[in-house]
Amino acid sequence: MKTESVVVEQRIRTTPARVWERISTPEGIAGWWRPGDIAAVVGHCFTMDMGNWGMINCCVIVAEPEKRLVYRFGDFELHWELRQEGDATVLRLEQKGFDFTNPRHRFAFDNMGPGWRNTVLPRLKAELEAV
Repeated sequence: MKTESVVVEQRIRTTPARVWERISTPEGIAGWWRPGDIAAVVGHCFTMDMGNWGMINCCVIVAEPEKRLVYRFGDFELHWELRQEGDATVLRLEQKGFDFTNPRHRFAFDNMGPGWRNTVLPRLKAELEAV
């Protein structure tokens, strides 16, 4: 099985602490992405309401506050990494585990890259940079 990944970076003029709060808490993630009972605790399993895709089972694999959060997201893994660059935080997202022999995975791959890059992460940026 060959796997591929989607990688997107978003520069946000704010601190890693503020970005971390938005990607690692239920209140934070619901504000810019989807509702889910996430907690940045290794082993914490939760669900995310992905609308037409249904409830997605997730489980935290890595939690390093203000640096890195990794969790299983259905068939995939989401790897969130934060690094400070001057007055901004660069958020790097890698969605791993696409199997192109699976038509559902291929559809997700073709749509998730543009979705993360053009819609989802810009919403997070706009929320955090709003005055």
